[in-house]
Amino acid sequence: MPSPPYVVPSRHDRVVATASSVIGGPVGRFARIGARGLRGVAAALIALAGTMLALGVFQKGHCVVKGWANPDQFWRACYSDIPVLHVTTALGDRSLPWSGGGSDQPLLSGLAMWLVSLVTPRAGTDVGAQQWVFATWAALAFLLLTAAVLAGVALLPQDPWHIAHLAASPVLVVLALISTDLVGIALVMWGWWAWTRGHPTAAGALLGLAFLVRPFPLVFLLALVLVGLRDGRGRDAVTALVAAPLAALALFVPAVLLLGDGVLVAPRGWWEAGPGYGVPALIPQLLGHPLGSEVVTATAVAGWVVAMLVGWWLTFRSFSRPDAVQVAAVMLLVVVLTAKSLSVQSGLWLLPLLALSSVSWRDHLIWAAAEIIHFEATWLHIGFGSDPGKGLPASTYSLAILIRMAGWAWVVWRIWCIPRARPFWPQRSAAAPGVPVSAQLS
Repeated sequence: MPSPPYVVPSRHDRVVATASSVIGGPVGRFARIGARGLRGVAAALIALAGTMLALGVFQKGHCVVKGWANPDQFWRACYSDIPVLHVTTALGDRSLPWSGGGSDQPLLSGLAMWLVSLVTPRAGTDVGAQQWVFATWAALAFLLLTAAVLAGVALLPQDPWHIAHLAASPVLVVLALISTDLVGIALVMWGWWAWTRGHPTAAGALLGLAFLVRPFPLVFLLALVLVGLRDGRGRDAVTALVAAPLAALALFVPAVLLLGDGVLVAPRGWWEAGPGYGVPALIPQLLGHPLGSEVVTATAVAGWVVAMLVGWWLTFRSFSRPDAVQVAAVMLLVVVLTAKSLSVQSGLWLLPLLALSSVSWRDHLIWAAAEIIHFEATWLHIGFGSDPGKGLPASTYSLAILIRMAGWAWVVWRIWCIPRARPFWPQRSAAAPGVPVSAQLS
């Protein structure tokens, strides 16, 4: 009997085998695996992604019906940047969020929100306008998640079902519709696909644009560059490293010239702010011994430096030969542990690494549980100021942060310990430039 063209997870992952019993049980020994090609897998994964986002809309149902108002949006855990900023910035008038004053939104996030406000049929700031904005973003989020899933299937044609770690993660239900982070995640996935196909300029440009959503794509870029240098792709690594800032500046500089100083509010605010929600640096403040903003800023900057040094050591000096996913995971953990702020939706940035690694669903669900606990704890702690009887005190929220960090450390350790059996980060000689996505999905 010929071997299947790709891995069948219900035969190898106990969690998947158990879950699949709900819809008919694991795949049988004599099933025709791959008869419909990767298109069938991709379609199923896209359907799963749509289901997760639909559950996310349901989870935010109270705010969808009543509007995003304080303190209900915290008690009901249905907060979302998209409708809230539509009301509190110039987006309600279909203007850029930086018009009439600064906005703390990163450039590409703000532009995505502006695009949503333009295509919605109803302007204004009432509940009806908020509902239209949220519904429009939910539709756009589905398209972005679909794009990321397709890139993942093209990256893993021999193990496409593993992209379910991106398409069907439980954290999508609570995190995907909070912010515009899916814009950056889609760019990262296609940037990594471009790298494996021998297009370093495109890879660097896409990762550079993703940096205008959140700083985490810098970790993914550096991991590619380090592994590329080790594997004889030095010229490609330099090309990607140059293309990334050029692409980011090509969008950022005209925005500053056209929109003025308001675009700089986000980077300036990061530099001057103290510790934010979700990071270990906030725990001393919660316990009554706050750290100065200078100390927190220095720690965060040092964390990036240490992450780069750790990534270099792991790539060139460790006994194993880790791939870019493993290096990026460890670097990301260092950055997270020393960060100034780690918003609840930051967990979305771990999904590409889970999807492209060999981590099991058991490990994924352990991390997801920790992430969801922190998600709920954050809103309850914010609501503590308005009603201490219902909210979560500082000491308990500190415990939630520690649980979250333990979840991150666990799953990153599992990513590092379980290398992928069939690497998809080819050397220059093994790359396949010019292979279209349609060929990868046939």
